[in-house]
Amino acid sequence: MKTKVLCKVSLNYKGIYSPDNSSDMAKLSSQKGDIARFSFGKGDILLSGNYYSVSESIGPVNLQKYGIEATVEKGITSIIIPLSEADHIIGLGEKALPVERKRTRVEMWNYDNYNYSLGRDPLYSSIPFFMKYNKGKVEGFFVNYPGRIIIDSGVKDYNNIVITIESENFDFYIFGGNSFDEILQKYSSITGMPFQLPEWALEHQISKYSYYPQERVEEVVDNYLHAFGPTSVGAVYLDIDYMDEYRIFTADQTRFHHMKEMVENLSKKGVKVIPIIDPGVKADQNFSIFRKLLGSYVETSNGDLFTGDVWPGKCVFPDFLNPEAEESWKSLVSTFMKDGYGGIWLDMNEPSIHNTPNRTISEDAVHHIEGKKVSHKDVHNMYALAEARATFNGIPGDDKFILTRSAYAGIQKYAAIWSGDGSSDFENVGLQIPLLTSLSVSGVPYVGCDLGGFLGYSTPELVLRFYQMALFFPIYRNHKVKEGNDQELYIFDDYYRERFKEILSMRHNLVPHMLWKARESERSASPIIRPLAYNFPDENGIFTVNDQYMLGEELLLAPVLKSGMKSRELYLPTGKWYEFQSGKIYEGHRRIESEGDIPLFMMENSVALISNSIYLFGKVDREIFYNGKWVNLKYNGKEAFLGSKKLSENEYIDVFASKPSLKDLCK
Repeated sequence: MKTKVLCKVSLNYKGIYSPDNSSDMAKLSSQKGDIARFSFGKGDILLSGNYYSVSESIGPVNLQKYGIEATVEKGITSIIIPLSEADHIIGLGEKALPVERKRTRVEMWNYDNYNYSLGRDPLYSSIPFFMKYNKGKVEGFFVNYPGRIIIDSGVKDYNNIVITIESENFDFYIFGGNSFDEILQKYSSITGMPFQLPEWALEHQISKYSYYPQERVEEVVDNYLHAFGPTSVGAVYLDIDYMDEYRIFTADQTRFHHMKEMVENLSKKGVKVIPIIDPGVKADQNFSIFRKLLGSYVETSNGDLFTGDVWPGKCVFPDFLNPEAEESWKSLVSTFMKDGYGGIWLDMNEPSIHNTPNRTISEDAVHHIEGKKVSHKDVHNMYALAEARATFNGIPGDDKFILTRSAYAGIQKYAAIWSGDGSSDFENVGLQIPLLTSLSVSGVPYVGCDLGGFLGYSTPELVLRFYQMALFFPIYRNHKVKEGNDQELYIFDDYYRERFKEILSMRHNLVPHMLWKARESERSASPIIRPLAYNFPDENGIFTVNDQYMLGEELLLAPVLKSGMKSRELYLPTGKWYEFQSGKIYEGHRRIESEGDIPLFMMENSVALISNSIYLFGKVDREIFYNGKWVNLKYNGKEAFLGSKKLSENEYIDVFASKPSLKDLCK
């Protein structure tokens, strides 16, 4: 088949995207200011219900003229975007790669990549969105196709980004702006703004595969509260062993004979209970859940029920893209939540299947969408998104929480993500920083990893370094496999128990600041954690920094990531920085040696909300989320005003004058 040139897109000097060549296969379907959407083939039929249309201009754009070429051959579309030597690429979601995504080749195909490591791809989630930066010029690109996509950023073709889509039917978005923040906001205006994360979800969480029976769950929680205080645990998770023979929406009445009572007792102690739910439904006509969803399961190409082995044995899989399945699932979730659970943990939802060659639903399996039959290969990546949407809409009330392993663009509307089954080793400690900050700047602000590592055996030192490294991660959860050592923090010796008490207190005291950043993300889609390159993109070499990251614009962490080290070299961007470990103020745009193993810095002319205190370093004039509301904070170095109220000197801490220490952050 001859290659067809679908269109060549250019940007003129007025900031208007327009096709150079007319084509009935790729058309500019909407164009508003600095957001353009190009529909290929039939366009956005699969995700039209989940994404907002381009309905208004967010602002003018002034970018240089450039060209994008798109071709199709044998049903596969290629989009070619110029890539210069000075370009930098960030985003692309959950990838086990450095922050700089130039010179990488990634696959968008949700996959249960058990025990992944640096360079292993694909992983559990697919976010086909990225941003390209070059000396103040920022562009964003999003391919809205939930099937397989390959994004090659200058590997096979040194001078081009080549996006290969296994379809002729998708939408391609281009965003223009003057900063990463602008691009991310515009991307989120299309895919959806983040849901409101409950405050308790920012606290320390504990999990294991698996805590049971009921008495053991309560014992573990009580041990934490006794060892580290009443705020040391915000939630405990129940893995699959709480179920009756691994059947979803059930509880083993022998192991958990008074589930609702246990949930109520733990709630009184300030601890939420989060049970796991997998998508696989036991194929058993005597199972009421199986019967309830009959008529709305994924089918084979022959019209039979598609089956695959998961934990309960032979399973069928709800077709969450079918409105009937979504409504039935919502009803099941609503009934299930009557036991008082704090949220739901969605796992195995790539979906992961034990006995199929590709470890997931067959690509020729069939979904029913708006009266049409659609092959699984065209919607694979959005299976978890549709499940999360149905689950979110089934949870009653406004205080909703979902933690998911798998995802697609738009997941931020419904769920937080953790980075799956990583190993208990120092490589994984360091890998989580670029992996999760990149996911965060891909529109998913609520992210975390398994503290201590999920697989293998962890030393006390390793667990401590995990906890220190992840101090700013919005989701802060310890989780461990069965065949691995226990890593509950209270089992270690007195030295490490004291260190863990210190880090848990510090984390709890940072919750007010993190809540501010979460509420900010809900309003403007700004990432809670971000690589240094996001805040300082014009600094030489900043895109090579993978072992440090920031909480918002105010706090910088450079954790120790290697065994046996007590301090480390780190880079401070331009500006003045206060180090809590030493009480020193450093001039940035240079490398320094830290004076301890928790190198935590605050940037000049910023504010930090720590415990019940307002920390001020330099002059500040900005809006903050404080005590449950938005209010403007002003500080000129002498007087501080919160709204119209003048603060007394004991109502804030001047960092320059007071020189607070790390110990102060742990009180």
